[in-house]
Amino acid sequence: MRHCAILDIGSSKVICMIVSSEPDGAIIVHGTGIREYSGYKLGELPNRRELAESVSGAVRAAERAAKVTVKELTVGVPSPFMSVLNRGGAAEITSRGGRVTQADIDRLIDDSFDSVPEGYSLIHSTPVSYVADKTPIKGSPLGLPCVVLSANVSHCFVDDRFKNMVSSMLSRMGVTADSFVSSALAAACFTVPEQNRASSVLLVDCGGSYTEATLIEGNAIIASGAVPIGGRHFTSDLCYGLRLPEGVAEDIKRRYVFSLDYGESCERVRIPGEGVFDIEHSFIQLIIESRAEELCELLAEKLDSMAERDVPVWLVGSGFGLMRGAKEFLEARIERNVAVSMPTVSRNSSVSFAAAFGLADFALFRMGRSSAIRKTERYLRRTFDWRT
Repeated sequence: MRHCAILDIGSSKVICMIVSSEPDGAIIVHGTGIREYSGYKLGELPNRRELAESVSGAVRAAERAAKVTVKELTVGVPSPFMSVLNRGGAAEITSRGGRVTQADIDRLIDDSFDSVPEGYSLIHSTPVSYVADKTPIKGSPLGLPCVVLSANVSHCFVDDRFKNMVSSMLSRMGVTADSFVSSALAAACFTVPEQNRASSVLLVDCGGSYTEATLIEGNAIIASGAVPIGGRHFTSDLCYGLRLPEGVAEDIKRRYVFSLDYGESCERVRIPGEGVFDIEHSFIQLIIESRAEELCELLAEKLDSMAERDVPVWLVGSGFGLMRGAKEFLEARIERNVAVSMPTVSRNSSVSFAAAFGLADFALFRMGRSSAIRKTERYLRRTFDWRT
């Protein structure tokens, strides 16, 4: 049985998972390690020492649970440490039968490639919006007869500072950062059905410190952005506004239900060392929904700049998606259809693990079934087409 390991570096926690697959394609989780850390600010790298401790703790915890030693990892790249460029490309069909081959698609990708942004490295390129001669086509063009195949190609790049920092800290652990993959794209391809991605969808991932928004078409990233509000802000607001310890505030946040008529009811909380207190639900509601309104306002502005109102939203992440009633609250305020879903998996079946399972899906099925995972440089310009 071949095991794969992934590392999901979020804005508030690091997740390492060791997985394998069943013959029917089901993902089996053998070990999971989760470590929280203070995260990062937009445009800035995380604290190196703190991140190294969190990465080491998560990897070692997953190894102990799975009873295996990790030698290679697929690393997820958060949107703030990525750059996306969309370029057009074309290729004349050279096969004897005049039908599109993989070599033709590779030449199309090469034709679209202009240059690498300074300080970045290419991690994957994906054609979208294929046109065979002058006819737009859906799905894969392989085998279709035409003279010229053209397409828009999404090129994704990783910030070299992030890549080098993560590779260096893993190397000190005796682990190779085998490949770097967009966490948002992996999460979208795992959670959003292919028929929904055939047009366009917006993946909204609300983490601890930030909420990332990514426009996906097919298996390609078209645009991405982030707003500086995440789940931690709800917790810190409760801590400050109600003078609560962080653990108590986090528990209240997790049990909160949006748009529920609490009336004059109270929340009874136990504060270690101080006793039991009653807090009016109206105060909790004011604090949580005020921050939620701010998040929705910023998110609506970001999404409107990326896509038309008829493009639906898929909500993942632990910062907002796990709160009861959050879907309906968000849907009403951004005026878009919102879905919260997660494919059934053996363990950790929660939208909190959407990116981690997306990366696992990539490592297991996109890279083939050989025991040696191909190095990044060998598939930089291959189409991002797993699960299709």
